[in-house]
Amino acid sequence: MPFDAVEFAKLMARFDTGNSNEAEAISAARVMRRMVVSDGLRIVDVMGRADVMAALDAQLQPVREDSPELKAAFLEVARLADLVKRREEAVGELRQKLAGVRPAGPLPVSADAGLVNGGLVAALVVIALALMIAAAFR
Repeated sequence: MPFDAVEFAKLMARFDTGNSNEAEAISAARVMRRMVVSDGLRIVDVMGRADVMAALDAQLQPVREDSPELKAAFLEVARLADLVKRREEAVGELRQKLAGVRPAGPLPVSADAGLVNGGLVAALVVIALALMIAAAFR
């Protein structure tokens, strides 16, 4: 049986504590395990997949509480986004000033021109995502 996120979520609903029939819950767990193993996956790995999380949310409608870590991560993301915005504004102003003082001839262009700002933005986004993911799994 190939892995199917929606089917996995249905089986998880049968396995969840809301089901009072223990035999049915154990059967659902076995089918989930076979489904995951047939594709060479692990249950812990599929639980973090976006398609599985969306299917679980639709099927089980879990109650999520905001943890202090998650709130701190969102505050950090907002702070970093503000920092990026201010940095981009400063770079724009410096580019305008530089445009007014450029020599008439062409300037030499290095191979990594423009990567500094893009690299900074990418690094901040990765850090922010890592903080959010870490907070979500605590």
